[in-house]
Amino acid sequence: MATYYDQFYIMDPGSPPAAGTALSPTTYEIVDRNNDNWISSSNSARDTINGQRVEDVWRGDTITIERPNGVQETITGDTFYLRDGSAVFTPSDGTILHNATFISSTYVTQSTQAPVGDLGPECFLAGTRIDTPDGPRPVERLKAGDLVITEDDGPQPLLWTGGRVCRGVGAYAPIRFAPGAMGNRRALYVSQQHRMLLRGWRAEIACAHSEVLVAAKHLVNGKSIRVAPRPRVQYRHLLFARHHILMAEGAPTESLFPGNVVLEDDHGIAREIRTAWMRASDAPIETMVTARQVARGPELALLVA
Repeated sequence: MATYYDQFYIMDPGSPPAAGTALSPTTYEIVDRNNDNWISSSNSARDTINGQRVEDVWRGDTITIERPNGVQETITGDTFYLRDGSAVFTPSDGTILHNATFISSTYVTQSTQAPVGDLGPECFLAGTRIDTPDGPRPVERLKAGDLVITEDDGPQPLLWTGGRVCRGVGAYAPIRFAPGAMGNRRALYVSQQHRMLLRGWRAEIACAHSEVLVAAKHLVNGKSIRVAPRPRVQYRHLLFARHHILMAEGAPTESLFPGNVVLEDDHGIAREIRTAWMRASDAPIETMVTARQVARGPELALLVA
């Protein structure tokens, strides 16, 4: 059994609310009971969201929302029908949900299943060297209170560090960046959902920002950037009091953004993260925002072309 957390809007794109309805993100627990890396409605799987059995999975729905600044965007994601009659929508394109106003939606007509790879954590493989004021240090040797160099705020103390050991296959297979692929000095290994910072004209054209975060799995080119399965991997998380850009093997990348955190069955990691967070902030951990714009579905084609 594997447990995850992710953000949802409580709504059904197939039976949408009226245009102008306010939407607020909610974080729910997702349980993959048979640990097959899929969230499905099959009786044998018995997968749940917010403690409710999943009855249907509609993969590929879209919703168009308007942010408080007036900017509209379309989000691609998965809609889950739950046993208690509720419906919830979560992005599958990397979008981070915020308070917004509903505009419109589209929906698919065939129920399927959703890969947990869309729900994965942002983490580094053990052995990855992180830039600190004392020079590069292996990520597994860093602990709470240690200083790490961040792009925006200089040296910042770590709020929490942790991780897990798992089979490095399927959704948990790491992505390998060959030396130089992202400006990295050595080969860099990260989880599939870990986001790398891209700069330059592609980011400007695709996202109207000079810098943008892109999940590692979307950068795979089969050559310098590829999926690299391993029998066993040790992933490590680095959490600060805010989301930061830091340097891993000389490449700009992100710290842990706890909107999508893989948890152990006993929720030990969740408790550790929330306890550490409460010592540093009075605001809910779900209020953390990303340090840079996150690339979404249509933008990715331009970024990785």
